[in-house]
Amino acid sequence: MSEAVIELEKVSKTYGSGSAETKAVSEVSMTVEHGGWVAIMGPSGHGKSTLLQLIGGLDRPSDGRIVVDGTELATLGATELAALRARRIGFVFQFFNLLPHLTALENIEIALWLGGTKNTNGRAMDLLERFGLGDKARHLPGMLSGGQQQRVAIARALANDPGILLMDEPTGNLDSASEGDLLTLLSDLNAAGKTLLMVTHNPVVAQCAHRVLHVKDGRIVSDARNREH
Repeated sequence: MSEAVIELEKVSKTYGSGSAETKAVSEVSMTVEHGGWVAIMGPSGHGKSTLLQLIGGLDRPSDGRIVVDGTELATLGATELAALRARRIGFVFQFFNLLPHLTALENIEIALWLGGTKNTNGRAMDLLERFGLGDKARHLPGMLSGGQQQRVAIARALANDPGILLMDEPTGNLDSASEGDLLTLLSDLNAAGKTLLMVTHNPVVAQCAHRVLHVKDGRIVSDARNREH
């Protein structure tokens, strides 16, 4: 059995206090194996994105323990946590989150710079060419299609060769053809050993994962392996 690369033990996240208190995540325990591909589904506003943010160290849990790639996140200060995010976790978002005033190449280069990687231009160009975007290197995000922007966003997420990709609705703003291309790309990345954790509302997208978690009211209510895997 593969080693767990993500471990959560009774993790909760509460916002506000008193009568205004909201529990976005409630006592979630789970593990994700190295090289796994997990989809997280559930109604809007029930804690899926919050759970992803906690795993990625973008937010701190109110209670519980999170271990990512052998490191307990609670033991890290802000600088150490930022370094872990930059080097060991890649983030992909529904709205791409590319910097609009930077070219496709520069969007990847800045991720490399933040991760402390040298030869940023060569590595960034290699990634763009790998995803069929070498001729778009000098284009601003606004000059690219949705599918092209998402490929740039994934190239940026992979800039420092992290072992884990966390994705929040990565196909949410793509047409059917671009969605299919992205799922093929994700399948290739997973086959190469990347661990994928993906929030999605789309059951077709979720079926590409090895395992599907359903979240409701901040809790995991089901955890099933896809038959295809």
